[in-house]
Order: sequence, then C-alpha cells, then structure tokens
Amino acid sequence: MEKRRTFMANVRDFEYITEIARYGSISKAAEALYLSQPTLTKFLQRVEREAGQPLFHRVGKRFVLTPAGEVYVARAKSILQLEHQLQQELSDLAAMRSGNIRLGATAGRASYIARQVAPRFHEEYPGVRLMLTISHTERLLKMMQNNELDMALANYDQDFPTLAANPIGEDEMVLVVPASSPLVQKAQRQPGFRFPVIGAEHWKEQEFILPSSISHSYHLAMDYFRELGITPHVVMEMQDLRSVMDAVEVGIGISMFVSVPYRSGRALRYLSLGRKDAPKQEVSVITRQGAYYNEAQRRLMALLKECYHLPED
Repeated sequence: MEKRRTFMANVRDFEYITEIARYGSISKAAEALYLSQPTLTKFLQRVEREAGQPLFHRVGKRFVLTPAGEVYVARAKSILQLEHQLQQELSDLAAMRSGNIRLGATAGRASYIARQVAPRFHEEYPGVRLMLTISHTERLLKMMQNNELDMALANYDQDFPTLAANPIGEDEMVLVVPASSPLVQKAQRQPGFRFPVIGAEHWKEQEFILPSSISHSYHLAMDYFRELGITPHVVMEMQDLRSVMDAVEVGIGISMFVSVPYRSGRALRYLSLGRKDAPKQEVSVITRQGAYYNEAQRRLMALLKECYHLPED
C-alpha cells in the first residue's frame, strides 16, 4: 500500500500562501508581509516540497494557482477565518474590551460614520480601535470575501454564499442642489415623499456633476436619464462623493445620487424626483455567513442601524 504523504502547516503558512495568491507576485506579497523576496521564495519552495506538488504555475513574472493551489488557498482562507474567530471568542471570554474592528464603507457614508457612529461607539468602547476602509462597493465585497474586513456598510444587490446582508435603511435617488439654488424654491412638499419634489422640466437643462462611472449611483442616475429621454450635460465626474458635494455647494453644477447621510452644516439640499418608482438602494451592514461577532462588533452593527438617518434641514 502506498504511504499517504503528510505535511505540517501552521497559520503563518496559510497567511503567506494566501497573500501570494492574492497579489499573483512574490515581490508584492513580500512587501505586503514585510518580508524580503528571497525569504518568501524559500518559504514557498519549502511548502511546495512538503506538499509534494507545486501550488503555483510560474507564468512570466506572475504566480497562478495550480489545481492543488486552489484547494490549498480555499482551505487556508477557511482556517484563517476560524483562527480569527477563535481569537475573538477568547477575547470575549476574557472580558477584554480592546482590539480592532475592520469596517468598510463607501465614500458617501464615511462622514456619517465619523460624525454620528464613531463618537458613540468610542464612548462605549474606548479601548477598541475602529479601522475604517473607504472604497467602492465591489472592492469592499471582495475584501469581505478575503477576510480583510469584519463588516461593511454598502448596498448589496449581489448574491455571495459566504456573505450576509443585514438591511438598515433605504436611500432614494435624489437631485442634489446648492442650498441657494432657485430649484429649492420651486420644489414643493408632497405627501409620501421624504424631500421636497421637483419636476424634471425644471432641472433637465442644468449642468451636472456626477459620481465616478464605477459607482452604483452613477449607473442608477444614467439609467434614470435614459428612461426620461434626457441627455445630461455632464461637466465633471468625481470618484469621491464628498468632492461631488463640495462642487455642488460652490455652484459648479447639480448632481444626482442616492440620499446618503451628510453633515448638517453642508450648504446643499436633497430634492425628490417626484416619482414613487424612482430608483432606490437598500443599505446593509454586510457580514460573513456563520462568522462569530463579539460584543463590541454587535454593538457597532446596532449603532450603524440606529444612526442611519439624515439631519433635519
């Protein structure tokens, strides 16, 4: 009978191999891990020797997973998540009120977290460090899948078996104008609408500043323009939604995006589009299926939901 090959691996092995797979490069992975390239190369050679087969194809300068490597990395990610979960559970059992929470958010919601959620959370958990990553939804979801974030605040209209969406509110597509704009005076309060209503005939000739084309808001807005048969005069696109708000405030143009919370001091206004079927976007706290969340993390989720509202004009 052929003797089955066995080899020993530890958490560090799993972390290093996963990083090589993520970057597809020894040099980039070594930089991310604060190792020298020769050290990481020798490490990989040892692991592949112990595994009895290569984990990566060398395609030029890129490292591409072999079938054995795909199995290794899939199991490694599960083990790393279990190790992270174990540490969290042990921390809870020891009544430790310290550590880090890795929270992701889209740019438009970062200010709301900093101004409304973070102060309350810090008051209750002064020893816990909140590590906020700001990016677009697609990257946040990928980071969640790679166990690089504990939770994320974003829209979630996809289906990933490893992730779960916990809805906390709903944003509608709105027209965004300076507080001094004549459109504010023309808009009228109507039952069933959250903001004063303005008809398209009043704004279709305006100059627009739109979020970046990689954003969900951009595609919702462009779909809405096409539905109305309007070709917007777009004078600027910006990747950061806060910069879009800044540009609207100083009067460069108006914008259209979902009604993310903004600080009360901003000199801009949201106006409803006047249609009950106007595009909407469900906002969720995204977590990992089956993951353990400690007391502080559960409280942060609760605060994200409690605080998700707009300040009164």
